[in-house]
Amino acid sequence: MVQSSADKKLPLLNKIPDPLKTLINKIRDEHYSELYEPEADETACLDDALNDILNVFQNQGKTLCHLRYVWVALILALVVEPTVEFYQPQNDFTKSTLELIERWIFSQIDSDLSSKQLHFELQHEIKSWDEILSEPINPAQKGGIANFQIISESKDVFKNAIRALEREQAKEATLQILRDCLAGYAISPGSSGRRDLFEWWLLEVVPASWYLLSPRALYVGEGVENPEEFQIERIKKLQEISSQVRSIFTKNSST
Repeated sequence: MVQSSADKKLPLLNKIPDPLKTLINKIRDEHYSELYEPEADETACLDDALNDILNVFQNQGKTLCHLRYVWVALILALVVEPTVEFYQPQNDFTKSTLELIERWIFSQIDSDLSSKQLHFELQHEIKSWDEILSEPINPAQKGGIANFQIISESKDVFKNAIRALEREQAKEATLQILRDCLAGYAISPGSSGRRDLFEWWLLEVVPASWYLLSPRALYVGEGVENPEEFQIERIKKLQEISSQVRSIFTKNSST
């Protein structure tokens, strides 16, 4: 594929290994019925494309692979958070889930935090929040079937973000998050803009997750009152976590 001028503004896309870059270009050239694209001819399957990307993440060791899955989950949970807050303003699980993911990430890479006690505490929290997020939603109290699907799938993103913290479930949980976000209603409530959302994930989130960095920009879904503030706050949070992660990796490699 000839690199466009827009692609040249994506420095991480230019740095990723050639096999991943080739796969991204191949997937980008396809059209998918799941994204409501009229050009789709049923030969390309979105699930296959998502699986292919997640499989490439497995090429550099189990711990790094798992961290990449969780990084994808973290980015998408941050993007989905406003949807949950709009439809369930009294929720108490979005910020708690994001904080749990952050603490889990550091527990995996910092030997000073890798105690049995911390592991036990994190496992207890993971189980508790998984049970809370598994509670059924009553559609009669949530404004009808359309709203029910939005609430259900946005909540499902957070449930699977917690599932992703378990190594054996991480890939399937991440795959389900991608389904809810790219083909479902967790971020976009309709069919318009699906391709833009997909390309943002493919060109921004995938390279960023490969290196455990923040994307250059975040996708802003409907219902976000202040898009600029939304971008600044969440990118800053990702950059802070990424900086600490990379600092710990550097310290560990030098000892």
